[in-house]
Formats: sequence, structure tokens, C-alpha cells
Amino acid sequence: MSSFAGRMKEYPNMSLDRFDRENLHARAYFLSHCHKDHMKGLKGPLLKRKLKFSLTVKLYCSFVTKELLLSNPKYAFWEDHIVALELESPTLITLIDEASGEREELVVTLLPAGHCPGSVMFLVEGAQGTVLYTGDFRLAKGDASRIELLHSGSRVKDIKSVYLDSTFYDPRFYQIPSRETCLHAIRGLVQDWVSRSVYHTVWLNCKAAYGYEYLFTNLGDEFHTQIHVKSLDMFKKMPEILSHVTTDRATQIHACRHPKDEEFVPASRLPCGSSASDGTPLSIISIKPSTMWFGERTQRTKVIVRTGASSYRACFSFHSSYSEIKDFLSYLQPINIYPSVIPIGRTHADVTELLKSMCRDVSSSAVIYRPLGTLKRTRPEQHTHDVDCADWLFEGADLAPVRKRVMMQEATPTTLPNRPDEPLPLTHIPLITGDYMDCTESNDDDEEERDLEEEERGGERDEGSVSNSGTPPRWEEFFTTEILTESQTSQPHSCSQTPELFVDDSAKLPSPSIPLSAGRGLSQAESMLIQSEDRCQGDALTNLDAGGEESGSHTHQSEPTESQVSSDFDIPSTPDSHTPGPDDLSDLYRRLAAGEEVITRTGSQSL
Repeated sequence: MSSFAGRMKEYPNMSLDRFDRENLHARAYFLSHCHKDHMKGLKGPLLKRKLKFSLTVKLYCSFVTKELLLSNPKYAFWEDHIVALELESPTLITLIDEASGEREELVVTLLPAGHCPGSVMFLVEGAQGTVLYTGDFRLAKGDASRIELLHSGSRVKDIKSVYLDSTFYDPRFYQIPSRETCLHAIRGLVQDWVSRSVYHTVWLNCKAAYGYEYLFTNLGDEFHTQIHVKSLDMFKKMPEILSHVTTDRATQIHACRHPKDEEFVPASRLPCGSSASDGTPLSIISIKPSTMWFGERTQRTKVIVRTGASSYRACFSFHSSYSEIKDFLSYLQPINIYPSVIPIGRTHADVTELLKSMCRDVSSSAVIYRPLGTLKRTRPEQHTHDVDCADWLFEGADLAPVRKRVMMQEATPTTLPNRPDEPLPLTHIPLITGDYMDCTESNDDDEEERDLEEEERGGERDEGSVSNSGTPPRWEEFFTTEILTESQTSQPHSCSQTPELFVDDSAKLPSPSIPLSAGRGLSQAESMLIQSEDRCQGDALTNLDAGGEESGSHTHQSEPTESQVSSDFDIPSTPDSHTPGPDDLSDLYRRLAAGEEVITRTGSQSL
């Protein structure tokens, strides 16, 4: 019997398997399966009223659970609010507060629970970590390792909390026979009885409305017959089960339940009141699948035990045994474990104490959480080179930026200790939220080898390069929102290369240019003029002759630029100074070219 209150500490805006009290304020509901102890409040008037005025509240479950639920007219009002999710298919679900508009996004995955038709576990991944709600489940030893979505690659996901079906987490139920073992024993008993005559009948005394379909389908196939049940409504959209059950009483195997009205016939031991067509009394044995009864035994028993003249108990369980739960938790190693069922004869404190040993020790170095941006690579030692020669920075380096898709949170993976029954060790990794960002970091071994090779070649790579152009850089091109193609994201460049924000084909930085004059009879030094490349267009070059006279009629001077005209302050002229003319400049250039001493002012130090 589930004692789970419906809310998880990490994600209190969703309710699971509980639909009353504080759960009426939930933004979304989740139903693991259709057993009554997991459906409290599901048809309550308060929840029904909430659905009438809500546009966003939904109930999420499996397809089989949806069909089973809607087969009951009492839950027909849910039809427009149920969303059936595919098994083992991660789904993004947005929880919306209709009053404030606040949104919370979660990735929910339905995993097989093995409890009954349609039963699932909910794996929830979001901002508060990865959480697993098991509902009621029956997984054999080793089954967890075969559930792909509990892993990320070859590593087990980092499970923060498990809300556990602890029905049999008690050493009294250390070992429960598998369903295959129980089926084999029941099959032998049924075979021995029905083979005696057509008047020998077997009644499967099943207490739940459904959940024993595993027995029905296998016994039906074995004896080429159908199992009698009271109603087929719940199986109408499940053909794999529907073909094995019938409402025809003329069969030797019954699984009908005792009715609560006047149709019950006290004189018959069959709930349906069936009898032989010729009036011959039926010879009936009852087989009651059970687990709790076996747990109360002080001595080891067989799978099937005779409890009366014509009654038997078969050890058949919907829930995992103590050893199976320990195997499941040892494999996942969650940080927190919360029991959702209290075993008979135990208290919540007892179960919590038993589960403590199965929790991962957060004080150890098993998982170390690090903020995004902590790089694993180290900065190589920078070598001393000629400042004027930067070619060494780019030797053998591909300057195309590398962008990797990495998870939003990162943790150091840690290898778990091997257990004898595990062929391969598995490691923990951080949660997968589906949120990615571009980063230059990588955890690939190949990337590390390339980093080491670059260090051996002698130095870091430059983070950007500069090229020439007359157009100034445009910021909107540096921070483009263009998404890289798949081929770009998968190119095998080293992660130590950073994106070149200041390189663009259409935005190259200007560089100074020194044109040479072709004046008549002048040396190179005498005809050199220094002027900026961005001011040279449309200007006439000034040519000087050997005597310092102008070779043209006059020199055309370009108009001052805006930056030259405007200034925050004016610089005063030097005292006793005058603007040099062409003759002065020509004489200065000649002396500089000849290496002669130049006197700038009388009494000043010579250059």
C-alpha cells in the first residue's frame, strides 16, 4: 500500500500517484499505473472542478494506463486532459503556473516498471537534478543495467534521488521466486488437475482487478484455452491480452472475482456460479497468488504450498524482493532514497535506516561538481620570440574556430567498484538536461593528445589574427547568431583554439603605407612622403627637385578629416616656432639621408 504523499522535494510543482490535499495545486499530474492505492483523489470533485477551469493541467501516463483508466466511466471526465507518453522516449514537459505565467521545463522519460500492464517509472531531469520515481516495480537482478535511458553512453546517469517502492525492503523477503519460477509451478499444478476430467476446474483467486495478465496469457497458451473473467472492457484495446480471456463460463480455468451484488451464488465455489451443463458437480481447486503470506513463514517453503483440502498458495510477486532492490540501488547509487511504502511490521524510521547504507556518500570524492567553464587543459609555457615575427604562433595551426556541444553542468566521472555479477565497470556522470552551449572544452582522449603535441611544438596559439582592409569592423558580424552546421561542429580541431571574434573577410584593419616618389634626379630619402592610406585617394603627390624647389605649380592639400577638426582641447604652439616650408623640409630630408648632424634650435642638443 503506497504511502507516498505525491510530491518530490526537487520538483514540487508536479504530483505523482496522488491527487488530493496539497496535490490539488500541482501544475501537472503523473499516474504510474491503475491500482487503487495510486489513484487517491483522481475522481474527486475538487480536482474535477479544477480541470473544468484549467487550460494547461494534464495527466501524463502510458498508453495502456490511459486505456485502462478511460474504460471506467467514473474517469471519463479526464479524457480531454490525458496525455499518453511513449515508453523510453524522453519528452520535454512545461509546467505552467496559470496565475503568474511562470514556467518550468522538465524532461520526463517513462521506463518499464514490470509491475502490471501499463506500469512505468518516471525519470525526471531538470534544473534540480535527475530524479527517479519507481511507482510500484518488479525488476530482477541485472535489469537496471539493461535499461538504456538510465545511462549516458556507457555510464550510469547521476541520480540525485530515488523515490522507491519499498514494499518488500525487509530481510524477511530477501529472496522471492521469479515470476517464471512461479509460473512453472502453477502450470504443473494446473496440468495435473485439469487433465483428470472436464469436470476438474481451477480458480485463480486474484485479488487485484488486473495485474495477473502474465499468468492468463501463459496458461492460455499452454492449455490452448481462454481464462474466464467477469468483464472484457479493460482489455478491449489490448489485443495481446484480449485473445486469452473470455466471459464464457464453459472453461476449466477461471479468474473471475466475487461480485458484490445478488449474482453471487453461495452454493458454488466459483464466484461466477458456473456449473457443468449436465449437472455434474465440479471438482474445484483454488490457487491464490500471494507474497506476504510467504514472508510470514518462519521456515523455508516451496513455491506452491497446500493450505487446505482444495486450496493452494503460490508465491507470485508484483514487487521486487529485498535482494533485488539492493541490487537495483547498488547499481544506481543515488544520493538520496525516499521509501514510498512501509513494509508490514516496520516503521518509516526503520526503512529509512535500512536504506542509508545504499545512499552515495556525498562527502566522498565520488562525484565532484564543478561550475561551467573550468577547463581541464593547462596553459603551456610561453616561449620568448622575436616581437617583430609572429609567424611562429601560427605554425601548423588551423585558425578556424572550434565549437563543441557540451552539457550545461559537468562533473568528474568516477568509476564504481566492480561487483562479482557485473561484467563491466560503470561510472557516474552528471545529469542530462538537454541544454547545451558552445564551448571550447572537450573530454575526448584524442583532443588531449593534440593539446600535448601543440605544447611540444612550442607555445600557445593566438586567439585571433588581424588582416588588412579599408572597412572598419562590424560588431553585428562578430556576434552572429548563425548556427554551425553538423560538419563544422564535428571538425577535429584542438579545443585549445579559441574563436576569432576579430577576424572577418569584410572587416579588415588598415595598415600604414609608404609610397615612393618618382621625382627627377632625387634620391629615395629626398622624395619620401609619409601619409596614411585612407587619405591618399584624390590627393596629388608633391615632388621636390634637387634644389628644394617645387616641381609642380602648387601642392594640393587634402581637406582635414573630422577627427582632425574636432578635438576636446587645443595644444598651444611652441614659442619662437614657425611652420616649415618646402625648402626647410627638403634640406631636412637631405641632411637625414646623408647622416649629417641636424640642429633643431640654437643652443639645443643636436639630433
